[in-house]
Amino acid sequence: MSKSAEIWKLLQEHRLIALLNPRAPEQCIQAYEALAPLGVVLEVAMRGDAALPSLEAVLERHSDALLLAGTVMTRNQAEQVIQAGAAGVVSADYVPAVVDVCVAHDVMCVPGGLADVGKQLVQKAELYGCTLPELREQRPWQWVYKVFPAMADEIAMRKMTRAWRSVYPGLTLVYTGGITLENVGRLARADSNGILCGSAVVRHADDPAQLRPDAERWLAAIRQEPASGPTEARAAREQARPLVVTAGEIMLRLSPPPGRRIRTATSYDATYGGAEANVAAALAQWGIDTRYVTALPANELGQGAVDLLRSFGVDTAHVVREGDRIGVYFLEHGASQRPSRVIYDRARSAITDLRPGRIDWDAVFAGATWFHWTGITPALSESMAAVTAEAMATARRLGITVSVDLNYRSRLWPKDRASAVMTPLVEQADVLVANEEDAANVFGIDAAKTNVERGELDVAAYEDVARQLVDRFDLQLAAITLRESHSASVNTWSACLWDGREFLHSTSYRVQLVDRVGGGDAFAAGLIRGLLVGMSHAEVLEFGVAASCLKQTMLGDVAVVSVAEIEALMRGSGSGRIKR
Repeated sequence: MSKSAEIWKLLQEHRLIALLNPRAPEQCIQAYEALAPLGVVLEVAMRGDAALPSLEAVLERHSDALLLAGTVMTRNQAEQVIQAGAAGVVSADYVPAVVDVCVAHDVMCVPGGLADVGKQLVQKAELYGCTLPELREQRPWQWVYKVFPAMADEIAMRKMTRAWRSVYPGLTLVYTGGITLENVGRLARADSNGILCGSAVVRHADDPAQLRPDAERWLAAIRQEPASGPTEARAAREQARPLVVTAGEIMLRLSPPPGRRIRTATSYDATYGGAEANVAAALAQWGIDTRYVTALPANELGQGAVDLLRSFGVDTAHVVREGDRIGVYFLEHGASQRPSRVIYDRARSAITDLRPGRIDWDAVFAGATWFHWTGITPALSESMAAVTAEAMATARRLGITVSVDLNYRSRLWPKDRASAVMTPLVEQADVLVANEEDAANVFGIDAAKTNVERGELDVAAYEDVARQLVDRFDLQLAAITLRESHSASVNTWSACLWDGREFLHSTSYRVQLVDRVGGGDAFAAGLIRGLLVGMSHAEVLEFGVAASCLKQTMLGDVAVVSVAEIEALMRGSGSGRIKR
């Protein structure tokens, strides 16, 4: 059996290609040795001086290695990689000279693009001296084409590939360009014969111990395919519901009536709130199953918090009932030039004494697709930092998408401690949310030409901040909320997002504030919901901003608002006219 036939068999079985642009041969060798036992095919991108030596180094050490050479664009490149021992050649475009060389050596050739599928198949058949049906039957590893960029327009891509297959039945497609752990399972279900290629698989190429579990998560996502036929597959997709897990502290919130100060208060309005709890409650209202993890005392105050979460439909089965007290915070509502004020009374609350091993994270994450936490949680205590790391490790092992809101709180920890703890945790995240100050406070990434204290923000400066966050932590995307404070009563609210390809800035809303607490949590919930239901990133951003805008017009931590209300605001219905 030829190398091309062997690698084709491997691709048919495991359906995953890891694209690596190697910096050095040793990095490539380590990546191959981590991925090969899993059946993941390594594609070496021929983009730099280290590429060909890296391919040769792997084959020198492992003579039976099945490797793809990628981004091959010239006849000379094709000759070089075939001579080196590549089992297949992948091109970024349809290049007839490359096809010619590959067929001459009887090596698998995978041209790519969005238009030339028929030309390359016909060329291969003519060079082999056979018909198209004979090419498909005798050399199925040549009956293949690469879709690039696959995720530029997913709907259009699916229509196009259906059209190709109506003319060239049984055509195998390799999807690359924008493939992430978040969307690979969806693509695998949409095309049960498709092969998925992503550079994000090797995001930890320098750390083989992390690279292997990363690849296992991708394989798990690809293998979660519905049953046999199209009817069964459609039914399975329709029945599948995303489940979001959040974990953190929920507190009792006490607020004097608006206009009253804490020191003169004679009564307090009581409710409950906490960043991760707020996210869970909002998502539950929007049709997303949520599960919340915390620790609360087994008394009436703890039960009140549980009851509130259950009233929104949040699963509280994994809430730990232990400890002596619930955290409390006092909120004094600001107005005009007088800012709002918060006083915390949360020392030695139940969650701060939670220890690693107390939570069965495998049980918590059963059926989950997403895990969300904030920087508040590891800031609560040394043990909670360890518990957060424990939760993250389990989520990553299980292939669950992770989002984190930086939520820096200076009263909980200093900047240097926040940076030390958050850096290794965020390195394992997929999606990052922050406000105007968080990146600077936690990671020292400043936005030029801004003055947060005066509410003077340069949106363009935050493009650089978001880019740095995505690049530094190899994220799928980073989103930043932007608040321009005209007074304690009037703010302008918007957000921006960078996903590695495009910088987006949302609609800006001028908000007459009722209660700004929880606004960022509503944004995070909107972002998660939009990503889970398949919105474009522009729509995701607008949904999150509209949800958080509406949250700030109501009392309490939780955004009590419907999807219909959010979508109405997105369409421009923000006049505030009475609805009769």
